[in-house]
Amino acid sequence: MDTTVSLLGSPGITVDGVAAPRPRGSKPWAVLAQVILSDRSVPRARLVDLLFEDAEDPAAALRWTLSQLRRTLGLAAELTGDPLSWVPGANTVVDVDVLLHGSWRQALALPGFGSALLEGVTMRAGPAFELWLMAERRRLAATTAALLQEAAHDRLAAGVPAEAVQLAMRLVACEPLDERGHELLVRSLVAAGEHAEAAARARACEELFLRELGRSPSPALRAALRAQSPPASAGLRSRSAVLAAIEVGTSAAQAGAYDRAIDVLRQAAGGPADDDEVTARALAALGAVLVHGVRGSDEEAMTLLHRAYGMAKRCGAAEVAARAAYELGVVETLRGHYPRMEAWLGEATELADGDERLTAWTNLYAGMGRTDQARYDDAEASLRRAIEAANRVGDRRARAYAGAGLGRLHLLRRELGQARQVLEDACVVAHDLGWTSFLAFPQSLLAEVDLLEGRVDEAEEGLDRAYATACHVGDPCWESYALRGRGLVAAARGDDETALELLREAPRASRRLPDTHAWVEGYCLEALCAFAVQRSLPQAPAWVQELEELASRRGMRELTLRALLHEARLGHPGAHASAQALLGAVGNPAVTSA
Repeated sequence: MDTTVSLLGSPGITVDGVAAPRPRGSKPWAVLAQVILSDRSVPRARLVDLLFEDAEDPAAALRWTLSQLRRTLGLAAELTGDPLSWVPGANTVVDVDVLLHGSWRQALALPGFGSALLEGVTMRAGPAFELWLMAERRRLAATTAALLQEAAHDRLAAGVPAEAVQLAMRLVACEPLDERGHELLVRSLVAAGEHAEAAARARACEELFLRELGRSPSPALRAALRAQSPPASAGLRSRSAVLAAIEVGTSAAQAGAYDRAIDVLRQAAGGPADDDEVTARALAALGAVLVHGVRGSDEEAMTLLHRAYGMAKRCGAAEVAARAAYELGVVETLRGHYPRMEAWLGEATELADGDERLTAWTNLYAGMGRTDQARYDDAEASLRRAIEAANRVGDRRARAYAGAGLGRLHLLRRELGQARQVLEDACVVAHDLGWTSFLAFPQSLLAEVDLLEGRVDEAEEGLDRAYATACHVGDPCWESYALRGRGLVAAARGDDETALELLREAPRASRRLPDTHAWVEGYCLEALCAFAVQRSLPQAPAWVQELEELASRRGMRELTLRALLHEARLGHPGAHASAQALLGAVGNPAVTSA
């Protein structure tokens, strides 16, 4: 029998297309959602605390609820044990699993796609459950938006802009204050020949942002009104000329000359029209440079990368398809779309077929994204694999970047000796390579190690140097790291006025462009929240709420936990119980003892 469990929208279970008898009450659905959406088995005591505290016999109420669920599920799944585990049968499909782990086509076909988790379900439950439900609804809504975005890029890359327009309009409706959706809509309208409508949409976005956010969108929105890639006739005509241009453009990007690289690679991406493999290679190279150039060009890059991926797959160029998939995974890592990150990096790994250089980079970004989510054991394993692969092929850039990522992980876990060792190595390698555009990242982290070890003067010197470097290369993420550290130094010196100014500026810097690392904004915002809560500043509740929304939407578990701990200190009902439920999932002693 084929069974479908639907938790998006109005919940229900169907067997061979026929609705199964519904369990009595609403709490069976709450229990089912808790167990299915947890990444590990759920202790029965936690379910009792969240949902049955007011029952005359809470444990008996949970047992009755589970019996209701088992009767409805039949043989479709096992729901047993303590902690309670969910084991679906081979023919059982759960819509939230498809949303989180399926393709965009599979997700968009779900009847409840775009609907909220347990929509319309009301129950008597404590504030801790309400906080959990709100956080999960945000996370699933963010995944919905990511899938709409991916679908729109796919359709735009496939040459059907009318479909991309419809998908981008749904995306803007889901996330009206996210600039990237508006930019994608404008790009899709331009591709469809709807130039007047595209200009009107750009103006509407500018008015919305000024009214709601008090700021204008980045220049990327207006740039979307202008066609970027040249027509094929403007491109280079021979295969050898295109391959030479790709090499020149890639080398220019590695040297930091992004404008030159983009100009050369745009020409390469225009031709030759009769060679799909080399055109896909050029498109992938141009997309990669736009991603890593830190200029707010990720929407254009994603369409180019989708084109490269599809073209390479069709002509059997697995190496090029792997590179395009990897770059798409990089973008999703930075955006905090971790389910899509896993999908694209997994695809890149499969297509790479043992390519050690690409293995290093895919593991590097997988480790970065898993660190963002506080999946520390998985992250450390990925980052160490990245370093090992980088050493085997002599890729010192990958080694330095993975070392900095591993240093960040050790820093978050307050393993300061280990953090110092790998961060110092990353700085040395970056210096040797002349990789100035990267250097501010490990410098900032190393200075934070100094600060935590009480070397305030050394920390200040290192952070000032990192900030100057970040400003020189124009990288908003590295600026944010350094500003955050400088704010903490000022706080350590007792200069609260300067500390507040710097800590407020740190998350703002990373918002300057729409294609920065979302976790960095949350990390900087958390430092501001900690400072504000400790000093009972009147803005503290608003900043903590902003952090909780950002972190829970992206599935950044440790930052969500820290937000809940701040809310508990501010007296928010249910925050302490919700934090306790997350502690085991995060498993970071540095937070557990905070």
